[in-house]
Amino acid sequence: MSSTEGGGGAVGAVSTDQTIIKNNTNNNPLETIIPMQGTNFTRSNSELRNLRSLDVAFDGDELDPNAKTLIQRVPSTLSRHEDFRKYFNPKVISIGPLHHDDPTLHEFEKFKLKLAALFVKNIGVDKDTLYNNLKTEIDGLKKCYDPKGLEKYSDDNEKLAWMFFVDGCAILQAVYMRYRRQDYDSASNELVIKNELLTFVYSDLFLLENQLPFRVLELLTRSNDGKKFMEAIIRFIDSTVKEPQSHQQDSEWWQQMKKKEEPIHLLHLLRVRLLFKKEEKEKQWRVCRFCTRLFMYLINRSNPTRTKWHHSHTICNIKELKNAGVWLKASETSCLKDVSFNRFLFLEKLQLPPITVDDSTMNLIAYEMCPDFYNNFTVTSYMGFLDSLIDEAEDVKKLRDAGILYHRFGSDEEVAKLFNKMNTDLVPSPMIYSMVKEKIHNHCKNMWIKHAAQGYHTYFRSPWTFLAFVGAIAALLLSALQTYYTIHQPREGCEQ
Repeated sequence: MSSTEGGGGAVGAVSTDQTIIKNNTNNNPLETIIPMQGTNFTRSNSELRNLRSLDVAFDGDELDPNAKTLIQRVPSTLSRHEDFRKYFNPKVISIGPLHHDDPTLHEFEKFKLKLAALFVKNIGVDKDTLYNNLKTEIDGLKKCYDPKGLEKYSDDNEKLAWMFFVDGCAILQAVYMRYRRQDYDSASNELVIKNELLTFVYSDLFLLENQLPFRVLELLTRSNDGKKFMEAIIRFIDSTVKEPQSHQQDSEWWQQMKKKEEPIHLLHLLRVRLLFKKEEKEKQWRVCRFCTRLFMYLINRSNPTRTKWHHSHTICNIKELKNAGVWLKASETSCLKDVSFNRFLFLEKLQLPPITVDDSTMNLIAYEMCPDFYNNFTVTSYMGFLDSLIDEAEDVKKLRDAGILYHRFGSDEEVAKLFNKMNTDLVPSPMIYSMVKEKIHNHCKNMWIKHAAQGYHTYFRSPWTFLAFVGAIAALLLSALQTYYTIHQPREGCEQ
């Protein structure tokens, strides 16, 4: 018995040795085969490294919600899409290191240098002092970028500091000129860029790959005269956001943001502004709400097709919503979370915040998709919500007429095509707008409310249709009365 066991052990040992020799001979002569204690398994050192990488990944650093997002390239999910690539590349001016060596932008470098010179002249601070203030913090400014984007400048702080200095001065001067153009006389050669080029410059300032750390702008405007340039930056962000005419633009969002976080760059400020909403006292309409809820409760009890809550509702496009008697109206604020679907009896109103669809919108989506940016994908979700409403150019026109959607494209058809293409690449949050989608979905499925709303919008959408409806009802009543009296008129007595 013992000899058999010993023989078996010997055979096993020979088999293991043969395996080691075979691997060493045929696969990799430098590979080492390591037997695993207590098992019949063997592992090469490369296999052990692969398995050990799982432990490293598990124990790795988690995403810190409070950490600043690095300035980086557009995620490949969007940049590899040929139709989207044009929205991420600067047209006139390069800001920062990511597009600094783009040969198509070199002809505009002299304009950028001229803008920087005008800023130094207007700020009232010696250029050496401005440059030294920035250069002393160059190590901290480098940490604002993805290290891959600074590989060319890893050992050249001087070149990087000069780049930040010129770009920061040019940004501040270009934005300041937008609101103080009366201070510049074209005859004196101080108005260095035409209006058309300045429009492209302002658009380039909101590209993800064209961002500069906001700390650069703060360092350049620390003097008393720098306050007017920072006020121009705040005004620039405000004017980029489409605010309802009933609301005046102010800097309340800026004050609240500074209390909660440090600004990262201009694109980040634009997103903060789009998500800002003033705290307003809610108007209480208790009697109306009670009547509406009672009416909806009775209707829903009689509707066997009502849908239980979940976050994957499909909703109608604008044309179908119009046919279902839904009104479109711009929200009272520009906050992208200010979406509502209100109903009084059978009257429905979909309120959406106004937004401008342009290059900055696509870059905001790319910014939210950055792997180190902890966020709830609000801009992406709102664009996905609009995509569910838009199927064709007519839908875009309806949103534009309602003061909800603005764009800087050639036609409504181009906007509709953009939304339809985005549908396959956007991953919005399933929870944002889920309640609104549920209400819209249930409304479109409820035949009682749908027919009542269609009748209301058909006969009461304007004073003329209302008068025509009243006239038709009056004619029917008069015709009915005439018929009644004709049938029941008293007969004359028979002659005796």
